Amino acid sequence: MRVEEVMQKNIISVSPATSLTEARQIMKEKSVRHLPVLHPETKELEGIVSDRDLQKTEMNSMKDIMITSVHTAFPGDFVEEAAYMMLENRIHCLPVVDWHEKVIGMLTDTDLLTTLVKLTGADRPSSRVEVEVPDESGQLADLMMVAKETKQNIQSIFAIPAEEERMRIVMRLQTINPHIFVQALKVKRYDIVWPEEPEMES
Repeated sequence: MRVEEVMQKNIISVSPATSLTEARQIMKEKSVRHLPVLHPETKELEGIVSDRDLQKTEMNSMKDIMITSVHTAFPGDFVEEAAYMMLENRIHCLPVVDWHEKVIGMLTDTDLLTTLVKLTGADRPSSRVEVEVPDESGQLADLMMVAKETKQNIQSIFAIPAEEERMRIVMRLQTINPHIFVQALKVKRYDIVWPEEPEMES
């Protein structure tokens, strides 16, 4: 997915001349934590201010308090790359700009979490199955074949590196009960991480 597919397009902004009191009020009324600071005429990005910045009562004006060195994203950037940028720089949002440096959207950590939920299918009735397999080609294709044989529809699938040249494959099936699929995996001797086997009573 690209940033333009998940970003907030309704831009709530302020200008360098906006008072700190007014900025606080805007944040409260619009339920936002960050405001891009735009040039009043060109609408180009000049800075960004957060709710934490506005708590610095020793500052007197927007120009004093706003951050001018702002990390940004382009609408065509991949969502995972934008997320990595936010993680690396420990920031909670990215203004999205066009090639003329005009802000056309905002990407927040909440948008990324919402996207993660949709990508994994966790927002729909489904079941989670995890297996560990050797980190080699053909493993995903083999699992797809098992799903086809058991007539299971996979909503999402992720491959995560594991230890000792292995990888963990996380799947969400479009079913509440994955028993048939899990049993088929056991027959083929897959290392099933989830669902866990119930402990046998002694």
